[in-house]
Amino acid sequence: MRFVLVGATALALAACGDYPGAYEETEAGPPAGDVRIEPGLYRMQITIGGGPDGSGMQYADENQCLAEEDVSGGYREMLLDLQGRDSCRFETYDLADGQLDAVMVCAGDAFQPETRARIAGTVTPEATDLRMTVAGFEEGGKGVDMRVTSERIGDCDGQDA
Repeated sequence: MRFVLVGATALALAACGDYPGAYEETEAGPPAGDVRIEPGLYRMQITIGGGPDGSGMQYADENQCLAEEDVSGGYREMLLDLQGRDSCRFETYDLADGQLDAVMVCAGDAFQPETRARIAGTVTPEATDLRMTVAGFEEGGKGVDMRVTSERIGDCDGQDA
């Protein structure tokens, strides 16, 4: 459930060595094939059980300031930072022409089993529209389906909104 609560926005065992989809970061910013989000104030919305038309239960609707240090490593690195590098890694991460198709795996603990989430949708420097499907938490469990959107709405005023 940790993945659901942190949302997207809507994510590492990367330090342990290479894994499928691994790539090298450059000092100049995100690696080739990733998107660098523009710093600024973003409106982020999470809908649980969201259908293609966006229907579902609204889980979150808030504004968040993304500073330069939050976005400088690219979208992939930002997701890993948000989810926790100690517990999550990307099994796959393919971003081409603004279309993301990824699988994130987060380690379990005493309170929650390992979770596996498929992330698909669009990512641009100023907006995202992603569908995240987290596998069932119990044998035969239905899992959680959510839609996570974000849109840059302006500059930060020096603090989180």
